[in-house]
Amino acid sequence: MNLNPTRPLSRWRTRLAALCGCLALAAASVHAAPSLITDHDAYAIGEPITAFFADGPGNKLDWVGVYPDGIVPGSVGSTVWRYVDGTQSGAVPYKEGKVRFPAGLNFAGDWTAFFLLNDGYTALAQTSFKVVDAGTPLVRAAKRTYAPGEAITVTFTNGPANPKDWVGLYKKGQTPGAVGSTGYLYVDGTQTGAVAAAAGSVTFLKGLSATGDWVAIFLENDGYTVLATESFAVKASAGSPPKVAAVEPVDGATNAPPAPVYKATLQSGSSPIATNSIALTLDGTKVPHSTVVQADTVLVSYSDAAVLPAGSIHKFTLTFADDSGAKATNVATFTIGDYVDIRLPAPLYLETFDAVPEGKLPAGWTAESYSTPLVDVADLGDLSSTAYQGWTVAAADRFTGTFKTYGNPDSADTDYRRVLSANPRNVVNGKAVLGPLAQGRFLFGNSGYQNGAASQVLFVTTGDHDLTGKTDVAVSFRSVYEQNQDSIGALEYSVDAGKNWLPVVYYLDGRDIVRDDAGAIDVDATFNTERGDVARFTDAAGTDRGGSYGAFIAAPISPALAPFLQARVDDDPVEGKRVELFRIAGADNQKTVRFRFAYAGTDSWYWGVDDFGIYSLATSAPLALSVAREADGVRLSWTGGGTTAVLESSPSINGPVWQAVPGVSGNAAKLGVDAVQRYFRVRQP
Repeated sequence: MNLNPTRPLSRWRTRLAALCGCLALAAASVHAAPSLITDHDAYAIGEPITAFFADGPGNKLDWVGVYPDGIVPGSVGSTVWRYVDGTQSGAVPYKEGKVRFPAGLNFAGDWTAFFLLNDGYTALAQTSFKVVDAGTPLVRAAKRTYAPGEAITVTFTNGPANPKDWVGLYKKGQTPGAVGSTGYLYVDGTQTGAVAAAAGSVTFLKGLSATGDWVAIFLENDGYTVLATESFAVKASAGSPPKVAAVEPVDGATNAPPAPVYKATLQSGSSPIATNSIALTLDGTKVPHSTVVQADTVLVSYSDAAVLPAGSIHKFTLTFADDSGAKATNVATFTIGDYVDIRLPAPLYLETFDAVPEGKLPAGWTAESYSTPLVDVADLGDLSSTAYQGWTVAAADRFTGTFKTYGNPDSADTDYRRVLSANPRNVVNGKAVLGPLAQGRFLFGNSGYQNGAASQVLFVTTGDHDLTGKTDVAVSFRSVYEQNQDSIGALEYSVDAGKNWLPVVYYLDGRDIVRDDAGAIDVDATFNTERGDVARFTDAAGTDRGGSYGAFIAAPISPALAPFLQARVDDDPVEGKRVELFRIAGADNQKTVRFRFAYAGTDSWYWGVDDFGIYSLATSAPLALSVAREADGVRLSWTGGGTTAVLESSPSINGPVWQAVPGVSGNAAKLGVDAVQRYFRVRQP
């Protein structure tokens, strides 16, 4: 778990961002340049800081980072940072908006905020500001931009409390004393200065008539000693149309999720957006949408569980207007990426965990734990308590709120809301699985927020299942997993009451899966290499174990395990959320089949499991391939073959070279018509 508030560096991200930045900036050269400005020129230590950005490229992972003045982004980590949606996960691709740093900065000095491109270090815009020690005078304009003649309110704090301390308005670049102020008021809000005040506000009721850049200056005792300054602008009011501040998918997106999901943030201009004018179409057909009004923005969203063919190209078109009749249109063309449609028949056995009380395990399941909680009380609202010492059943809605952590009863941590992060690429029986994979109650194994100085090692074993007479046996479950750099998740099964174990899957950080020069997985090096950050524990027999990933698995370590290793991405709250389906051939026609989940880490993340089911994928129907002509091509479909049948094509039937056909969805594929001769077959691997 990366709890370091400083944003870590990444060499590959720097190189990729630099390349992407060149392309993005070249393409955007005809548009307004990106901009960034903070809400003030100076802040007290610990005071919240808000940065406003505009005209960005609209990537989810565009971000704002704050560095000491003179530091180049990428040379060291940022002091504080947020993606453009205000989070450290980056879910919404805003082109304009604001990012808030609620705790401010802890060190006085000169600082620079950078608007940076797509998780890299290409600077789109930057702005400078100061952080001052406690007690230092500050002056603030209530707004960064005013219309001509609009009243201007200026606040001041930590002044010397003279009746003749004053605030003057000057054109940018003018020096008090060298020229007179355009407007002035003493700290009591008058031009006589009868009442002293160290803090307060003054209002210039007639504002300023001249447009341009201005500075409010706090000055001492009727003289020209500058105590503090704040810049602002006066701009002529011009009618501005409504616009799209953020949209997903972005125009030209590739590898889009299987089911169409649309999100847009609309920004009002001079007039409010007329919500009844909003219309959304998908490929020219109007689709229903929802709207949420938040002040001068409107959130538009649409989703449908029906999946689109892999590789197919589609277009969302959004139209809307404001109360003045000013109209706007946004077009987003996107291409569906590859995906797997998991086909599940009725289960032989299914554990949803919904009937299991929280804090318990299903009947017949046994747990074994080697974790050291910080709180010796079973509290399901405290991640550092004994309630999360081992695998346990928990309610999914707990993860919508806050948890106590690290033994601090006053903490209210929101990090574990990421447990419910949704992965839009899960498809089961032709429908996208929308929303979090954990529903109702689910099995949960935790590493984070337990004793950070120790390790967390958790095992849970199911009861035995009689699969006599069952063939093509497979196991499927909703895996709510988040990788940490030193954690491992393992699922194995036994057909002899736990005497011997066979592999199902092993999750590891992809960087820890060792490969030889040919790119093949080196199982021995991956599982048996000692690593300083891997969990360690003393087992029930008193034997010290751990330090290598192989300590947590029960199957014999041999090259035969290579196909069962799956790479997961460090600290990614989405990609490990998968509906899994694994064929377990050794379980066919077996009387005593049990499963063993193992999870180990060192103050790492978590692994949740829901809808754990055993299935028979056998099918009695023979494979049958059919072709149907359609207006814009042909559709190939087949019956039989369960979930593993493969559609292939070859340019010749003599000495054929069979290759998988792209764009398969379920048991069908839509193909265009061309002049190339091809032969097709469907086969059962």
